[in-house]
Amino acid sequence: MHKLYLDPFMDMCNGEILSYGIDQRPSAKNVMDALDKAIKISADCPYRRTFHSDQGWAYQMKAYSHRLKEERIF
Repeated sequence: MHKLYLDPFMDMCNGEILSYGIDQRPSAKNVMDALDKAIKISADCPYRRTFHSDQGWAYQMKAYSHRLKEERIF
């Protein structure tokens, strides 16, 4: 049996998956790549963007929180 790790970014308003990363092992790169895609896709949003996470290890990384601050995302 093989495992895959999925890092999705979902629009909580309509359930649409904005972006995702998938890999054979958990990695910061996978999460950051999916985050970058979600930021680009939601860039034209006229309202304040809020990204919610489960606060797992990947979402507590300084690089992750710094990227959100750069984009003024709560």
